[in-house]
Amino acid sequence: METINKLGSYTLKLQVVLNESNADTYAGRPLPSKIFKFNIIAGKPEKFSIGLLDPPFCVGIPFSIPLSIQDEFGHDAYLTDDIVPQLEASGLSLTYEEIDRGPDYVIKGVLAKGLVNNYQGKNFNLKVTLPSLKEESQVLRIKLLPGPPRQLNVRPDSNILKTENGTPVSFQIEVLDEVGNITAQARLIVHCKFSGAPDLPTYAVDCSSGGLNILTGPVLHVKNIKKDQTLKAKIEIPSCKDVPPVEKTIKLLPSSRVAKLQIFSMEGEKATQIKHQDEISWVAGDVMQNLMFQMYDEIEKEIIITPAFAEKIKVNWTPKISKEQLIKGLLPDVKVPTSVNDMRYCQITFLDDHVSLESAFTVRPLPDEAKHIKCKLKGSNILQMGEKLQAEIEVMITDQHGNQIQNLAPSSVNSLGISGNGLDKTDLKIIWQADTQTFCVKGIRFKPGHPGIKELCFRWHEFSHFLRLNMIAGPPAKLILMDWTDLGESVSVINGKELPQALTVQLCDQWDNPSPEPNVKISLVKSSIIKIIPSNQLYKTDGNGRANLGVLNIHAPRGEHILQIKATYNKTILDCPVIKLNVLPDPDKPVFLNVKYDKKAAFAAGSTFPDFMISVISEDGNIIKNINPGRISMKIWEGDSSETRLSNVTTCGCTKTKDDKDEGFFYFREKMVPEQVGTYSIQFAFAIDKMNILSSEQIIIEVVPNEPAQLMPASLPDTPVVSNDDSVASRTLVKDLSLIIMDKYKNYTGNDLDGKIVAKIKSSTGKDADIPLFQGKTSTVEFPFHKGSVEIEALVLAENSPGRDSTEYILVFEPVIPTLKKYLEPYCLQFMFYNDFKRQQQMATLTKQRDNLAQSIDVYRKWFDTANRLLSEIKCQAQEAETKEAHLKAELEKKQIELPQINVIQYVDSLLKKKISEQEEIKKQPRRTCAIANYPKGSQDVLGKVAHLAQIEENEAAKVISWHLASDMDCVVTRTTAAARRIFDETQGRQQVLPLESIYKKNLPDWNRTLPHLRNGRNCFDPLGNPVFARDLLTFPEHQESCQTVFGLILGDTIIVDNLDTANHYRNEVVKIAYCPTLLTREGDRIRSNGKFGGLQNKAPPMDKLRGMVFGAPLPERYYSLSKQIELLQQYHAAVVRLNKVRAELEIQERSLNTPEMQKKKKEFAEKERDLKLIEEKIGMTPTGRCSKSPLRSEVLDMNDSPSPPKRMRREIVKKLHSCVMSVIAQA
Repeated sequence: METINKLGSYTLKLQVVLNESNADTYAGRPLPSKIFKFNIIAGKPEKFSIGLLDPPFCVGIPFSIPLSIQDEFGHDAYLTDDIVPQLEASGLSLTYEEIDRGPDYVIKGVLAKGLVNNYQGKNFNLKVTLPSLKEESQVLRIKLLPGPPRQLNVRPDSNILKTENGTPVSFQIEVLDEVGNITAQARLIVHCKFSGAPDLPTYAVDCSSGGLNILTGPVLHVKNIKKDQTLKAKIEIPSCKDVPPVEKTIKLLPSSRVAKLQIFSMEGEKATQIKHQDEISWVAGDVMQNLMFQMYDEIEKEIIITPAFAEKIKVNWTPKISKEQLIKGLLPDVKVPTSVNDMRYCQITFLDDHVSLESAFTVRPLPDEAKHIKCKLKGSNILQMGEKLQAEIEVMITDQHGNQIQNLAPSSVNSLGISGNGLDKTDLKIIWQADTQTFCVKGIRFKPGHPGIKELCFRWHEFSHFLRLNMIAGPPAKLILMDWTDLGESVSVINGKELPQALTVQLCDQWDNPSPEPNVKISLVKSSIIKIIPSNQLYKTDGNGRANLGVLNIHAPRGEHILQIKATYNKTILDCPVIKLNVLPDPDKPVFLNVKYDKKAAFAAGSTFPDFMISVISEDGNIIKNINPGRISMKIWEGDSSETRLSNVTTCGCTKTKDDKDEGFFYFREKMVPEQVGTYSIQFAFAIDKMNILSSEQIIIEVVPNEPAQLMPASLPDTPVVSNDDSVASRTLVKDLSLIIMDKYKNYTGNDLDGKIVAKIKSSTGKDADIPLFQGKTSTVEFPFHKGSVEIEALVLAENSPGRDSTEYILVFEPVIPTLKKYLEPYCLQFMFYNDFKRQQQMATLTKQRDNLAQSIDVYRKWFDTANRLLSEIKCQAQEAETKEAHLKAELEKKQIELPQINVIQYVDSLLKKKISEQEEIKKQPRRTCAIANYPKGSQDVLGKVAHLAQIEENEAAKVISWHLASDMDCVVTRTTAAARRIFDETQGRQQVLPLESIYKKNLPDWNRTLPHLRNGRNCFDPLGNPVFARDLLTFPEHQESCQTVFGLILGDTIIVDNLDTANHYRNEVVKIAYCPTLLTREGDRIRSNGKFGGLQNKAPPMDKLRGMVFGAPLPERYYSLSKQIELLQQYHAAVVRLNKVRAELEIQERSLNTPEMQKKKKEFAEKERDLKLIEEKIGMTPTGRCSKSPLRSEVLDMNDSPSPPKRMRREIVKKLHSCVMSVIAQA
């Protein structure tokens, strides 16, 4: 049979079958069967296994052991109650509480107790036995850890411990579980609390890591212990309430170590104890001696000081201590501070491994005997003149160290005396201050005088002290001008120019002492007609009481004006100066253009203007000379106001030539009047600078027609085509034709002319055969002519008029005007004559086409002519620009300035900046200048003072020549006596003047004359001392010819040599052959022309004694060289920019003439000319130039009235051509 070993429900069926076939039916009937149902369950237990345990396993902590019970086939089985598990382990005591016999067999509450090696635990083999099972035992390996803390083991084991006061106590702590294993857990802190005395420490130690540690802490110290002291120590674990505390008894014994330190002061045989923190008063600067100390233990037994103890003793008042003195108990002397404010803290310390002791006292210095008087100023030491000192002076009596004496009597104030130079004792007060033991001095004031340092002397008995006060100027009371001329005289200034010097004002008190009061507001009060640049603004004084108003630029009408300086201080108006200004007109400032011309002249179209004479008038009403003619231009535009000035302005240049002798006058001659009649404006302009233009008043003119020159139709008629048919329309030559008399510029004229117009026909070939006749079979027709015009309603040929078929004739309108002597050109009109009406109609169509083509061709031709003319002008400008650029480049190369091939403009810009910077640096360098204020040049006739007319390079020569001409240096030189007289009147005769026109020039020396020792180019003797005419050392910045006249008069033939010896030698030799002029030496001596020398009047003083009355030094040659280079570079820069611009314009223009659009128009033009020629051949007409003369040509001639127009004129022409091109393009 089959054995069933799987658990579950089963069914057993017993079936009767046939023996051979195993069939369960017979004869169609089922055979008997029986079904049994049964369950298979587990058998009796045969074996078991141990399930998964839940570690860790600790002593005294229960855990469970799960078991899996199986039968012999491995099915879970149940244990019977008679089977009891048994647990065994070597070294352990094992017990359990109960057994769970459910489906999961578990041994619960297993407790393991036993000793383990340490807190990390120990491995054990746990044997589980189930008796009566086939496999009854299983062995399990577990690691058993110590259990939770249950007790403390404290060593030493004795309950009573003895220790010395001031020493710590140590305990060896072991935390044990219930069987005595050392155990550990987190936050296992052991505490020890002491009781039995105040201020005892608490010990704590962490045993979390190993379960054992040393418990110790600070020393146990009980103060003032004289005998044994019993303490209690309670050792416990606060976090483990199950661990009982351990108590120990501590017996604290008095210490035999040092416990007390005392200081004594010996006075003879008596020792006085200095207690800790005592304060001792002693005379300042004295020395405390005979100090000693002693040390005691806790029972106040004196301790013998050994060398070991001496090394542990320190004091803070001296770095070096004698060990021998310390062993004897002696302390170093104490130096008492010299100041009563400096208390000395003295400290002695003893420090060893067990105790730290100190004893300290403070030394307070006391003042010594009176030795000095000391003054203290409570506040500023600055005293304003005339005012009391605001601050108080505190006077105290001090000892030799400066300590104030505190035991003075109030009567000691009578012993204090105060003195000083210029001291005003009127309000002087001395007050005794008992609370501070000082004298208070008030009311210090000095008599007015010079500001500066003032000394006060304070005397008390035999002691004295000096105090310095800084007396400054009093409160501001007035305002004065610094370094200014006499304010009683008027200061001459040119309108629009600066004052001779800067306005610097100074605040002063009533005694004229400079007052350094800052931030005092200062303003200028003036009349409304005076304009000041910089504009009138508010100024403030600086820290010195000064305010620099700068160099003011005055703009005011001519005459006397007043400039008031105003200042207020503490709401009080100060006494301020008044400046009288004598404003002179600026002779160099152009204010008006004077235009002179024939105002009665008529301006006929196309004629020339009358001569215009222009002069530039300055403010003083005189003509300004030495003006570049290129800065004056004439502008003409159509219209009667400047509002109509757009781009249609014609500019003409000045035509002044060398033949014009009138200096200061500029002429515009033979300028063309516009060809079209109308109202025009003329205005002359003077370019003051690049930004400012002075324009004259506009001259409004009316351009009238020129003389009658031709008869022209009001509108150009079409070419007539007629026949001799009976139809009037086919025979009509003209209809509604208006003929007008015009000048040669096509302006309507002849309004005052009357007469008649004779119409006739002539052959175009000159043959008179078969000439057509007018209606009525007449060869001429007359029309009345009235006021320069005639209206012809119709002019018709006669029916069946003679004439050759397909022939061109000319219809001539000839004016007959008896009052006009000049011949007028008739108006001629070509027409075609046909005998056949149909052919006439065909030819009429072709003629109309021909007229249209002729007009189009006329427009194209104007266009191309204008564009070509514009191109030619631009090429001319480009050529001139290239020539100028090459010329300037060559000039720069002569100046050793090489230019690169690329980035020229950038290089020139950088070079310009560099050279301008260098020039400015040279200009800023110090050099000799004349300090005399030059007289304002209120007129071109004023040259200036002699001191400013010349410059001298050599210092020695400048000094001696300036001294020699000292009486003339301030003289003002004028061109005319009238100008000199005006200056004389303006200065009320105080200014010396010299008019050039009053000088007799025939007696003046020849500037080309040789020195006296030269005869016919040879030396008459060998001169010493490098003689040279003094005038040859002069350089004149301007007015050279006039300056030569002036210095020829005042300096003459004066000669300069090196020294007095060479001068005497030179004179002695010259007088043998000629007259010897005055001799000057470079060392400052003078030998007059009469031979006299020596004395103060013939010895030049040092340069600084001349007080600036000396000729200035010229700028170095490098400055002028740089000026020329800068000018050339600027011109070259402008030339390169101009060249680039013109080249760009030329390129644009050339490109525009070669554009596809222009090529297309050229092709159209050629096609139209070819078509016109074919049509004229068909018609049979002679080719004629119907196109009128281009208006451009007349305009160009009007602007360019010379063969070589200037550049500005050419630029105007280019603009004109460009505008014409645009207009022609618009017509096309």
